[in-house]
Amino acid sequence: MVVTKITPKYTLSIPAEFRKALPAGQEVAITIDKQGRLVVTPIEKIRAALAESFGMWADRTDLSADAIRYVREIRKGYRVDRMRGEEDETD
Repeated sequence: MVVTKITPKYTLSIPAEFRKALPAGQEVAITIDKQGRLVVTPIEKIRAALAESFGMWADRTDLSADAIRYVREIRKGYRVDRMRGEEDETD
């Protein structure tokens, strides 16, 4: 573990051993995981992961309209359940 400080202007000095992975000027996404840790991910890594799977299903001609409709219904139900769960947490 490497310890560094956030300045009063909310800047963070990146320790030397991490500079190669996070060069100055690089666009990053910052999230907080369930344990409260900040996770810094270079946007280019996210784009690369998305590009890897992009079009994975594009050439699939064996997917029926029923299968596509079924998956949409599952996703819709997941979103509804998730929204309900968020509402319950505030009670």
